[in-house]
Amino acid sequence: MYLITGASGNIGGHIARQLLDAGHPVRVFARDPGKLGELAGRVEIAAGDFGRPDSLGAAAVGAKAVFLNTGPNPPDLPALLAALKTRGAPRVVFLSTILAGDAQFQLGRMQRANEEVVHASGLRATVLRPSGFMSNTLRWAESIRADSVVYNAMGTGKAPMIAPEDIAAVAVRALLDPALAGETLELTGGELLNVPQQVEILSGLLGRTVRSVDVSIEQAIQGMVATGIPEGIARGVAQSLEAVRDGRGRAMTQTVERITGAAPRSFHEWARTHAAQFA
Repeated sequence: MYLITGASGNIGGHIARQLLDAGHPVRVFARDPGKLGELAGRVEIAAGDFGRPDSLGAAAVGAKAVFLNTGPNPPDLPALLAALKTRGAPRVVFLSTILAGDAQFQLGRMQRANEEVVHASGLRATVLRPSGFMSNTLRWAESIRADSVVYNAMGTGKAPMIAPEDIAAVAVRALLDPALAGETLELTGGELLNVPQQVEILSGLLGRTVRSVDVSIEQAIQGMVATGIPEGIARGVAQSLEAVRDGRGRAMTQTVERITGAAPRSFHEWARTHAAQFA
């Protein structure tokens, strides 16, 4: 059995479904099972939250491995890991960020510190460092529906965005394969695109013209804050937007194909699957 956290989000839900489709039993750690949708009927549910480390420990009893997505600022990561260690010490697949490899980024420093806590725990762990998610473009859906506009703080800077489904596929391999314990895997998509190119792809899929309109980094921060993202996190995200704008986000890896045997999805392929969410 495999324990999945964050199953109502972009990565955990795909992991749970991929494991189930391959015939593996799945237990989901959830604060609000009502957010699991159709997945709720296919998995075992363990109620709890990261603010109660013992609830995570109890959920991990009997698990071979745990997918742990705490975000950059968990309430008490050492206590969460200690709770896992006392309940059978399952392997951990920890979701970090590709920014953790560069100390100039606030979010990278936060997640790098979390990675160090994971390694210091003594649990056998695989760390995943994905680049920006293709699913982040779903934040454009409201302005596309209202005004056929995407507000762009990255100019013509290109980056190798990755589909959540591909992050999940690597996570599944790491959950199933103990030989990947101890590795830090940097994950990217297989193509470099900028926002205007992504908008052009969406225009074609939606059958109508969508425009890319440049905005400042500060405007992007305020837009994130308006959606409920804490300002400190928003400014951390803005650092990565600025890096892409300035041409510093172009590095690609071959890790997805090396681990899964399949090339990562293109943005066109991912967007075609999710086009209804933009319409």
